[in-house]
Amino acid sequence: MALASRTHEFKDAWDFIELAFEKNWTDGLPVCPPTPERVEAMLDHAGRKPDEVVGLVPPQNGEATIEKLAIQCVMAGCKPSYFPVVLAALDAMLDERFNLYGVETTTHANEPLTVVSGPIVKELGFNYADAVFGQGRPNATIGRAIRLILWNLGGSYPNLNAKAPLSHPGRYTFCVAENIEENPWPPFHKDFGLTSESGVVVIGVESPHGMLTLGDAQSTLYTWADTICRMGGNNIQYANGGQGLLVIGPKVAQKVAAAGWTKSDIRNFLFDNARRRLGDLKRGFYNFDPSVGNPGWPKWVDQKNDETRVPVVADPSDLHLAVAGGTAAHWFTAWCPGWGLMGGMAVARPVPLPKKSA
Repeated sequence: MALASRTHEFKDAWDFIELAFEKNWTDGLPVCPPTPERVEAMLDHAGRKPDEVVGLVPPQNGEATIEKLAIQCVMAGCKPSYFPVVLAALDAMLDERFNLYGVETTTHANEPLTVVSGPIVKELGFNYADAVFGQGRPNATIGRAIRLILWNLGGSYPNLNAKAPLSHPGRYTFCVAENIEENPWPPFHKDFGLTSESGVVVIGVESPHGMLTLGDAQSTLYTWADTICRMGGNNIQYANGGQGLLVIGPKVAQKVAAAGWTKSDIRNFLFDNARRRLGDLKRGFYNFDPSVGNPGWPKWVDQKNDETRVPVVADPSDLHLAVAGGTAAHWFTAWCPGWGLMGGMAVARPVPLPKKSA
């Protein structure tokens, strides 16, 4: 297999790691040497041509060939069997609905999160239980590969293109898998109309905000509603009309599902109840102009009436629900707020099951 990338010779892996820091091929964490043999194994598993162009990666529009993407996966520590997941996630991020350029250059602290669901979660050995936002080789290295793609091909460097003053640790790696054994509802990617057994969903979100829900299903829903419409969120204050993601602990999901709630029921409840009084929101707005109002709000919102209850998003379908995490506790959920109406909208893609156990 003919590779086009330039090759180097090193005494050992440490020499490569030091050169990677020196050449700015990594963002602060060490990376693995992308030897030709390992890159070729990645390409062989995907069954794609090395020079095939997947797209241009913003903000600097670096050309993403299959070979260059395979190199980033090896550097991140991915197995070849992880490569199709990375390709599916990147394809979703390059969808114009996601607005990857905006996500990577905004001052808001949202980062691309990849959510994996379906049988591939167990096939590849994802951690879908305890500390699901933390450890697990597929979780960590797939999220890491995506970040290296955005770094090396997209040029998403802080103090140049990446303008978020704070951001969050998901900027190193941000990939989570659904708990397919304990999920009482259909897999997350099926919510987007996909018919494939496995899939990925990407969405631009802040870091997870934990919620404690000790009560029954009804009280859990009220706690979710109160938490997701917090004053400081982009969704309700500045640019309503965006999206957000609830990552529900399995035992909490089972409690709510056992009480008869479907995902659609939950979305409708949250849309009706996750609202703030306009008069209160005005006190938090830095530049609210009642003659203009907020263009992202639904048209029925009376922007001249302080008693109007403003919803956190413009439509129930903008609230996404996934089930992940361990079963040791029965009361934890995470809310991942979105950027607002400007971008980071959820986009789904199918993922084929691995062709071989590499």
